[in-house]
Amino acid sequence: MPKYHLLIDKYINSTISSEERKELEQWVLESDANRSFFKNRIKESSRRTSIDFDAELAYQRFSESLKLKKKVRKPLSTLLKYAALIAIVMSVGFLAKRQLLTNTLKTSIEVVENEEKTLIDNAIVIKLADGTTKVLNTESKEAVTDANGNVVANKGKNSLVFDSAKESVNKNPIYNEIFIPNGEIFKLQLSDGTLVWLNAGSKLRFPQNFDNACKKRIVYLEGEAFFDVAKNKEKPFIVNTQEVDVKVQGTQFNINSYENDDYIATTLVEGSVSVYETRTPENTMQLTPSFQANYDKFGNNFIKAKVDVDKYTGWMQNRLVIDNLKFPEILIRLERRYAVKFVNNSESLNDELYKGEFVDEDIASVLKTISMSTPFNYEINQNIITITE
Repeated sequence: MPKYHLLIDKYINSTISSEERKELEQWVLESDANRSFFKNRIKESSRRTSIDFDAELAYQRFSESLKLKKKVRKPLSTLLKYAALIAIVMSVGFLAKRQLLTNTLKTSIEVVENEEKTLIDNAIVIKLADGTTKVLNTESKEAVTDANGNVVANKGKNSLVFDSAKESVNKNPIYNEIFIPNGEIFKLQLSDGTLVWLNAGSKLRFPQNFDNACKKRIVYLEGEAFFDVAKNKEKPFIVNTQEVDVKVQGTQFNINSYENDDYIATTLVEGSVSVYETRTPENTMQLTPSFQANYDKFGNNFIKAKVDVDKYTGWMQNRLVIDNLKFPEILIRLERRYAVKFVNNSESLNDELYKGEFVDEDIASVLKTISMSTPFNYEINQNIITITE
């Protein structure tokens, strides 16, 4: 019997040879028990595969070929060619269907994953300390809860407030992370009362509560943010940007620290701050209002200058300030502000310097205005903008 198990499996998998098929046919014809066993094996095979394989039809085709042999004595070679053709057709159809279903399933998974990724990439997302991830609707007001259903923050329109009354006595703080996509600006109130405005394309890692046992209030920034720090002389507030730390007790300042930029700019509006290099804290600089510390990532040095702070904080009022920027730098800012992607095919523009200001204008108006000073063409296709000469 095990020998015929193997022959049946070969028949199902369309790997049976002509001689083996002839042997199997003879065995099936020997008794009703053999025919029943053969039929049941085909049914078992159909249950083991996820492909739509018609077991009854397979058996009928096999049995019909046997009936033809009884009724008509055709040359054996003709019958074998016919049987082989059926086997090949069934095999090709089976494999093609399996490949189609596999490709369809793979495509469906990729589409779903891409749609989910696109949704998250274009949304404000907060990841809580317990691993819970929430997509925040900028228009709605709702409570943000952790995995156990506990309310950790209350969301207003385009803002999120962490309750100061819920500060804990844990020895080590637990951190949340919030991600702001391109095209969005978001406001946070931390549990100590500090207000943070996050610009497009930014990420902030911050304690859910500033624990009483900790001597410092430390947050981690990638991107750009404006801080209005709640005063606490006993607990200095430190913003870490990987390469530069900003230490304050209570003040207002702006930090621009996008990963792809060549510099980190700290602009002081009110109070005083200490800005120092993370790796070498002795490389430090003190700022007073209206001064900016510009850290060169490649030169590892600070440049201090008095500036018009409105140019560096205007983004909170939807102002786009272009102050002696090269064309590629402008495109990067426009990508963040309007959530678009540029394809720049006009290299002759790269060394041009521009200066100007836009308030609440759409991307087409901005590009039209810039192109009036240095002519170029642009084509907007959804969120892809192609620049040509």
